[in-house]
Amino acid sequence: MRIKVTTMNIASLQKELGRIPNDIEKAFFKAFWKSNQLQSVFDSEVSQSEIPSNDTKLMTIVAQSSSDPRNRIADNTLHALNGKKIASLLRKDGSFTLGILPSQDRHQSKMVHHLYFLYGSNLKGMARSLYQEDWFEAAIPINKAGLGHALFRMLKDYECGLKWTIETQKDLTMLSRKGINGILILLNRNPSIDFNNLSKKHKCNYMDLGQISKGKNIDLIQNDQSVGHIPLTVLNNIVNQNSNIDELKIQTSVTTKPATSLNEKKRYNKELITLMKEGVEIDDLQFSQQHITTRGHIAIIPNSGILYGLAVNNNETKYYQDYLMKSVSAIANSSRQLACAGIRPKVCSGIVKVSDSKPKNKGSYLKGIKDAGKFLNLSIDHLSFEKGHQDISGEFCSGGVGINNELFPDIFPQSNLFISMLGSHRGELGGSRFLSLVNQENTGLQPIVDLSMESRLQETILTSIQGGLIQSARDVGSGGLAISIAKSFGKHTQLGARIHVSRKLKVYELLFGETQGLVIVTIKETDLMEFERVCMTIGIPATTIGRVTDDGIFSFNDLIKLNIKDIN
Repeated sequence: MRIKVTTMNIASLQKELGRIPNDIEKAFFKAFWKSNQLQSVFDSEVSQSEIPSNDTKLMTIVAQSSSDPRNRIADNTLHALNGKKIASLLRKDGSFTLGILPSQDRHQSKMVHHLYFLYGSNLKGMARSLYQEDWFEAAIPINKAGLGHALFRMLKDYECGLKWTIETQKDLTMLSRKGINGILILLNRNPSIDFNNLSKKHKCNYMDLGQISKGKNIDLIQNDQSVGHIPLTVLNNIVNQNSNIDELKIQTSVTTKPATSLNEKKRYNKELITLMKEGVEIDDLQFSQQHITTRGHIAIIPNSGILYGLAVNNNETKYYQDYLMKSVSAIANSSRQLACAGIRPKVCSGIVKVSDSKPKNKGSYLKGIKDAGKFLNLSIDHLSFEKGHQDISGEFCSGGVGINNELFPDIFPQSNLFISMLGSHRGELGGSRFLSLVNQENTGLQPIVDLSMESRLQETILTSIQGGLIQSARDVGSGGLAISIAKSFGKHTQLGARIHVSRKLKVYELLFGETQGLVIVTIKETDLMEFERVCMTIGIPATTIGRVTDDGIFSFNDLIKLNIKDIN
């Protein structure tokens, strides 16, 4: 947990500086301190949850929340990476922006000689042009009020100092001014004429931040006179005033929910119809761009002959008491949706609401984010955090690239196909839609995710799609197995299904348990043996549970028997 300080320790600063700072230096310290306060507020959370992008990754997702004190601007992040913005998914609490990155990274020599600060609305073209210049070294995104924080981090990283010429003392307020954001540009020489020409061409605003020096100090110059000398060690002292971080704390026990108390019934037709009509209380996907195909909580974005996909988790996690599993299940859910759509998951980001009142819950939740990324081979970065919440929760968006050029179907395409269930059905009901229907949502076991099994499950689905072994795939999510099968008919009222599942589960657990890590697929009879061989090789349980029929009737263990027209 970060221990926040509300005022700068002037006595400690003067001791480190060895003298009383002058007015200009005081103004610099005040602006820098304010910037660092805002931008470092979630350093602990970031270090405990994010998995930085690797050099070969060609896409990224940037989460942006209006309630994040750091005030990230997603476009600035993409411009600094020389990325191309593909789509922005609008959510109630913010947005997720998908960007694709260059196929080859520039060689960075870490030899910086000059700094510029770019700002305004015309950064895109300027940034792309800079990446073509041999004197361009790197770019760093600047959040609102984040120039001071970014400047300090850069100087520490490159182990250098800066000679900054200012006109007036007021210039220093830009270090923490909330309206200031853009990109910090690092150059390996000072091509002032070329840089001026580029900025004019792209009508881009910029400020010259000065020459890099070997000494690890920031020297402020005014009217060719030195008016301030600030060692980086003093700034480091200011940063450390606000960087006391406790060791990561994890839940040692999970509160047990009371057991579900229900009588078994002979038929559940009424419950199935009710749950089908109610739908899922998750916001529909909305994009700032047009011509984007959506299906449920999956979006398909074609671009330059490549199919990209985004998926937001649609499982209900508010009743989870196991906070590691709370974040794991959300990320696994979003990436599993992509796999079922024929999209290989590669990246993930999230909008996370945190609370410092329960550090063990927070530590477990953040660890779950990182664990999910490691096991599922997802780069997780550019998370957005919101503070001041009573509990910790989040929404996650996974992104990936299609293995084919079209969205893989999630409905039964024809009759006479075998229906197979991938994964092990455990029947967990905790927090399920079925228990909500009978007012017992705070009872029962919450679903768990075996990340090793989840990784193999998604690989099995993608391998089977690529090999043409399956005809449809649907994640078993909200509502459970019976609801997922019922949704698989789509508008095909002439199709039906006969399902029989032998399980040592209570009937309502079998029908409506929301076990994570289950997928329903359809297979042609001629592909069944090869499909089962793939499942056995990868190590995923596969159980044939029925067939698609052409009689328009859905039957499930004699517990459900309905005309498909009644379901739709």
